[in-house]
Amino acid sequence: MSTTVSIRLLEPSDAQAYRDLRLEALRSSPEAFGSSYEEEAPLALETIEARIPSSAPNAIFGAFADTALVGMAGFAVYDRMKARHKGVMWGVFVKPEWRGQRVGKALVQRVIDHAARHVIMLEAAVGITNESARRTYHSLGFKPYGIERKAIRVGDTFYDEELLYLDLPQPGSS
Repeated sequence: MSTTVSIRLLEPSDAQAYRDLRLEALRSSPEAFGSSYEEEAPLALETIEARIPSSAPNAIFGAFADTALVGMAGFAVYDRMKARHKGVMWGVFVKPEWRGQRVGKALVQRVIDHAARHVIMLEAAVGITNESARRTYHSLGFKPYGIERKAIRVGDTFYDEELLYLDLPQPGSS
């Protein structure tokens, strides 16, 4: 594919495209998400729109091929006072036809760059069997710190996740 992919923050006006992509992700890769298609499909578009953060530090980034949303990745800072130095990357997904073209890597890097302005540690979790995503995260400096056994249950099947962290420089340090 020769189309240029650009990455930007999602806005409320992207809610329909975000909803469509998220439902595709939940349907095609149920083992990769804590939420399920059945839980999110009935949600009103207004609910999805309200979930798109309107100000930093929380954010959802979208990868766009022309005007089509082909990938996404979220970032959130922990709410609790003693954990606000940490953030989590969540909901990373790239449409299958765009995989292998560094779209996922660019999305994750964008989350890292954004997180570095707000926290000193970024956490993530990835399915043990998702070798390509694990390679991408490791290549960008994420380190494993554990395995969550049976982290996700889809029907009668359980999936383990590798827990990852990335130390970020403190703002103002070099």
